[in-house]
Amino acid sequence: MRKEEFCEVFGGINENYVKEARTASKSKKTLWVKWAAAAACLTAVIAGAATGLTNLDRQPGDTPPASSAFENSGRPQGTESPAAVILSMEDIAVNEISGFVDAARKWYDPALYDSVVWDEEDILGYYGKDLVPAYIPDGLTASPQNGSASVIIGKDGSVALDTVWLNFYHDYYEDGSPKLTEEVSALKGFVLTASKIGLMNDCVYLLPEDEVKVSDIGGTPVTFGYRRAPYGPYDPETHEPSGYFDMYVAEFEFEDIQYQILAEQMELEEVVKVAASIISGEESILINE
Repeated sequence: MRKEEFCEVFGGINENYVKEARTASKSKKTLWVKWAAAAACLTAVIAGAATGLTNLDRQPGDTPPASSAFENSGRPQGTESPAAVILSMEDIAVNEISGFVDAARKWYDPALYDSVVWDEEDILGYYGKDLVPAYIPDGLTASPQNGSASVIIGKDGSVALDTVWLNFYHDYYEDGSPKLTEEVSALKGFVLTASKIGLMNDCVYLLPEDEVKVSDIGGTPVTFGYRRAPYGPYDPETHEPSGYFDMYVAEFEFEDIQYQILAEQMELEEVVKVAASIISGEESILINE
């Protein structure tokens, strides 16, 4: 299905129902991955970077400069403190999006494929790294349901479905699903989706695909999207939402792994920091004002 068709279909669906369906679907299929209690141990160290001062006055869709959004912190020689990555928000372009939808699920013939549950060791062995971002915004915690991923393996041993969902939210219900905030009836936090084969979710951009602006973070192209998303309850007569909240999406491929970050009720700077920490392997991400 083309992205234009996705947009038309998405426009006819109650936003509240889409969110509930997405959350319920992931809970039932247990495609949630437990976070390790320790911080991520990505080993790449960013030794140098490109340029720029930061500001948030860039309008969505502006073309970013050709330089990278990384800048070295200038850590003194011989010190053992972690290196800090400095970001330039001038190099970050944000595209308007119309929504975030799940792609159609493929049916796997049980005669040819098996559903297998991977634990943390299996996931680490397959991806070759801990998928947990080095930087996690304050106030967000790992889902208690994390710790395994349901994948599809062919009878010949080939991996047909490898998607992993990594969840960080402000709080959780007793069943482990992310909790809605009180003042704004929406989630607060982010879900990171990772796959080597192909992501199961689709972000629908308003611009044509060949016009979507891409940012450069440490030499890695990253596509950022924004949507003013509605939340309920909805007026029974007018169907108007109670209000709106910020939703950001970041999509990129790094070291043969496709990543997608869906962030709700988070600032753009925090979303950029999470993406940058995956690429740089550094927990200390700074933004110049």
